[in-house]
Amino acid sequence: MKTITKIALAFGCAAAASTSFAMDGKGWASSYESLAAFDSKIFYYGNRPDYVKPIIDNLGNVLNSNWYVSANVPQSLTFEVGLPFSLILVGNDDQVYQDELLGERPTIFGDHGDPLVYNMIPGSAGLIPDHDGDLTNVIYGNKNLNALGVFTYPYLQMAAGFYHARVVLRGMVLPSISNLTKFNLFGFGLQYSFGHFFQYMLPPAAQGFDVSLAFGYSTSGIGYRPDDFKGSLDLDVSATTFDVVLGYKPVDFVEVMMTLGYQSSTMESSGNLYQVREDFMGHEIVNPDGSLNKYHEINPDISVDGNCGFKFGLAVAFQFGGAYHPVVGFDYGGKSSFTTNALYFRQQFGTDKTPDEIAQEKGYVRGASKAEEQKIHDEAVQQEVRNEANNAYENEVGDEGAVQETDENGFGIDPEAQAEESDDYDGNAGSEW
Repeated sequence: MKTITKIALAFGCAAAASTSFAMDGKGWASSYESLAAFDSKIFYYGNRPDYVKPIIDNLGNVLNSNWYVSANVPQSLTFEVGLPFSLILVGNDDQVYQDELLGERPTIFGDHGDPLVYNMIPGSAGLIPDHDGDLTNVIYGNKNLNALGVFTYPYLQMAAGFYHARVVLRGMVLPSISNLTKFNLFGFGLQYSFGHFFQYMLPPAAQGFDVSLAFGYSTSGIGYRPDDFKGSLDLDVSATTFDVVLGYKPVDFVEVMMTLGYQSSTMESSGNLYQVREDFMGHEIVNPDGSLNKYHEINPDISVDGNCGFKFGLAVAFQFGGAYHPVVGFDYGGKSSFTTNALYFRQQFGTDKTPDEIAQEKGYVRGASKAEEQKIHDEAVQQEVRNEANNAYENEVGDEGAVQETDENGFGIDPEAQAEESDDYDGNAGSEW
């Protein structure tokens, strides 16, 4: 929540000089300079996707994490709930980017400049070299985002599994808070484990190994309105990941996992932001046609891709008691992140068959040749047929062990009913005549 609040306040808190086109008094980018990066039609200050790219780089990695808590999905019913989250350290790679023409430049997470040597924007007098000797001005970082040391994202996650398939749902909705006009998140994931197909063929020491495939998709919307602007900047984020999860349990309550996968993420901007001129009394100025006298208008429209490519992860999961299931790990997919699922619970209802029990059912003997396996399998089938025949025979045998008589239609005959129908039967049999 702290990260979201900082993102929402970041532009506005650096707005000391937002009514001008220059940095603030301490060298940080003004609100206009930061927000204009999202508008492709604004000259000079606009259309700077690389300047804001660290936002989606970090959001994408966070949203593509924590989709699995084990490589194994039991056959029995399981239910999960928790508040998983990832922590990404904001580093130097988030603070600068390489411009094809101008070289290294600050991002929105970047450092501040020196306001004493900051020049006017290019005008009729031509370009004036700045303190680096470049024939253009540098747009520096945002003060609050530069101070952000850790990036995270809050959400609630629930999952259910049955017959080795697992469905995951995640989401979060927050009310409008200060400059944050909206925040919502929804995610959907799937996982299927394949260990039940081969674990019974492995030696006992390797039977804790499992493999699963996982998929996750998240979409999130963030709305922001700085104090000195009207309207809203809307960011729509989507992230997708496909993963192969390898897991091994050296003991029942510990699982070591490795992930190999591919991820992608995108951030699309929209909305409308503007400021309104005021008279000396502080009243908004209205044009003759009744419209507001706007200036510094921004119409966000750029789309920025995050880290799209292969990812790698390591994690360790623990099962304490019947439900507590924390997971800690490390992911790398263009950015390093730490998964810390300290508040996560997983409950299994029922007990799955062990690999040895499955092997016995299938007539599988480790180390046996194909011919021996076939012989054992045939014997198991024959024994099953004999068992079924014996069960059927026992159902036809009476309490005394004699075979029950049947009528012409194959239905069993009740001996007492047959005696009642006999002419020699007397209901007072055994008494004196």
